[in-house]
Amino acid sequence: MHDTSRTRQPAVADLSTITAEAYPEEVAFADVSTREEITWAEFETRSIQAANAFREHAGQGDRIAFLCEGSVTHTTLWNGALKAGCVVSNLHTRGAPETIQYCIDELAPQVLVLDAAFAEVFREHLAGAAAGIDVVVVGDADLDETTSAEAFLADRSTTPPDVSIGEDDLAAVMWTSGTTGKPKGWCFTNRGLVQRGQKMLSTGSGGGRKRRLQALTPSFAAWYSVMMPTLLSGASLYYVDDWDPELYLELIEDLEISSLTLVPTMWQEMLRLETFDDYDLGSLEIAGAAGERLTVETVKRLREEVCETVVNSYAATEAIVTFIQYDESNADRIEELDGTVGKATPGTEVRIVEPDGDPDEQLPAGEVGELIVRTNDHPVWAWNRTAKNEAAFTDGWWHSGDVGYKDEDGYLYLEGRKDFMIMSKGIKVPPGPVEERLDEHPKVDESAVVGQPDDEYGEKVTAVVSAADPSVTAEELEEWCLDDDSLARYERPREYHILADPLPKTVTGKLDRSTTIEQVVDVDE
Repeated sequence: MHDTSRTRQPAVADLSTITAEAYPEEVAFADVSTREEITWAEFETRSIQAANAFREHAGQGDRIAFLCEGSVTHTTLWNGALKAGCVVSNLHTRGAPETIQYCIDELAPQVLVLDAAFAEVFREHLAGAAAGIDVVVVGDADLDETTSAEAFLADRSTTPPDVSIGEDDLAAVMWTSGTTGKPKGWCFTNRGLVQRGQKMLSTGSGGGRKRRLQALTPSFAAWYSVMMPTLLSGASLYYVDDWDPELYLELIEDLEISSLTLVPTMWQEMLRLETFDDYDLGSLEIAGAAGERLTVETVKRLREEVCETVVNSYAATEAIVTFIQYDESNADRIEELDGTVGKATPGTEVRIVEPDGDPDEQLPAGEVGELIVRTNDHPVWAWNRTAKNEAAFTDGWWHSGDVGYKDEDGYLYLEGRKDFMIMSKGIKVPPGPVEERLDEHPKVDESAVVGQPDDEYGEKVTAVVSAADPSVTAEELEEWCLDDDSLARYERPREYHILADPLPKTVTGKLDRSTTIEQVVDVDE
């Protein structure tokens, strides 16, 4: 067999090289706060210098950990570490010090790169865990036995290091926070990450050669869902330090941003500004939403007041799963599609089965079960936790732990997590629809619906409510749920706990149901 026509998929480290050849003078990355911009040609050169710097501290396959927010310098060092043949891992900047220390201990990196903003956390909590690890600091910080990023990169060679990187070599470890236990480090190959980027581009949500704002911290897997298509397409990515709806409107206008993805509540906050109409958003071509349920009302307002094309997706650290685009082609179906997260992305298989069920025993349309996924961008291993990896996958199918159903047309609807599925008198009660109804009450800020052990029900449907108005009563909420035709009577809460404080969250901002349950138990006791 002749091999001369065979090609290989590029590694992540190759992407900036390819893009720099195509768009050398185009802006690659920029920091909004400092107005620092770097072209693709400059980014490639500095990344090679970073690679040569890392090669003095780490060998191929060694880990490089980052405790950084998004910035030009972080991205350059991250890309350089990949070009050195190392495995990169962005640690959770919002994580508890003990969690960050655990990740460092597990990874055993050769180098830790951290922002100066985390110098105090490092000094007080992480210095012991980082003993023997070379530390590079981005920005100005008074830390002993560390190297500044400027000194680390100074006078480095611009000749690429002699490293051979394969498609199936490990490239990155992404940490999932979870709600219980220690975080898992999901390991991704070069092949998986590049295919994730190609998948995002194929849906249109990756943005192509667009100008995007990036507020997501590198701690989140969603950062890769923006970074990979950026590297593949030669887009321009502008890093923003903090969320400020007014600032975002200014930046969209000033930088002629063409693609922006936000959590739906962030879009809503922006739309509520009295000054919203003062800004020209004509450059926006795509308004993306992720991370929360996207309501019909929000879709309509975005299409009317921001841009015609609105996209929504469902994804996790483990996979990019579904996608839907609202535009002129389906404008007449927006009401009909209320609540859906779309259909499977290209190359992705999605099935609904009984929790922990056989992938070949699919449930019929409309029946609620566990969502399982088989795709080409999922992780290949849980770092140092092979048992977790084997429990999560069956013959290539990832058991997501999310509960939902497909309609007759194949659109997916999510209803919660199987871990928190309530079994009330032998009947499954997903918490999602009940929470959505409670959250619509004008006196409710947020709710969590959980199952509590009960002699009569097995698990009693129990609502924990963060009140927007302290006058709200359980009787009002009971009537509110009974008046909703979409909720069965057996699904309504049988007990209410009304709190003045916000509900507990995980480090990634998700509802922490485990802690919520513990609070209910403490109150009862």
